[in-house]
Amino acid sequence: MLRHRQQAGAALLAFIATLMLLMGGICAAATHFLLAGRQLASQPIDREIAFRAAEAALLDGEADLIAAVAAGSPRVAHLPAPGTCADGPQRGICMADGNHRVWQPWLDGDIGNAGDARADLGVALGTFTGAQLPVLPTGVIGATTLPRYLIEVRDDPPAPGMWPRMRIVALGVGRDPGVRVLLQTEFQP
Repeated sequence: MLRHRQQAGAALLAFIATLMLLMGGICAAATHFLLAGRQLASQPIDREIAFRAAEAALLDGEADLIAAVAAGSPRVAHLPAPGTCADGPQRGICMADGNHRVWQPWLDGDIGNAGDARADLGVALGTFTGAQLPVLPTGVIGATTLPRYLIEVRDDPPAPGMWPRMRIVALGVGRDPGVRVLLQTEFQP
């Protein structure tokens, strides 16, 4: 009789342990599905935030270039050496050098830390034009990193008195720093 009770207790213990493992697995799977669903729902929003920020930086770059060319500003007085970017009042103006793309670190996600040369690549939105990102209503989350742009001089001027062809490249970052959008436009002042 005692042996029969021990066997029944062992079977009950194995049954309860199996149920607990099964419930733990179900809870872990449900948590995984909830987190994956949240990520799938927020990823398009992050991409849209990054796209709109890059678009604002692209327009700011165009406005900066148009104002500098129209006013004969020192911003476009001298072009940097091939493969380099200027600094000071000409910050954000780079000279193309074959297939070398100055903005490649933006695509690679190698944006660098504050004070690093890679972090200073380009010009933050509004640096020369005073433009700002639109103010969002309370409770709405937008871009947490200011978008950046740079102006890449593509080639030499086609004729005396003309401006060279330029490419404006803009980077927008979503709420998640891993979500980046890069926009480009060709520009001939």
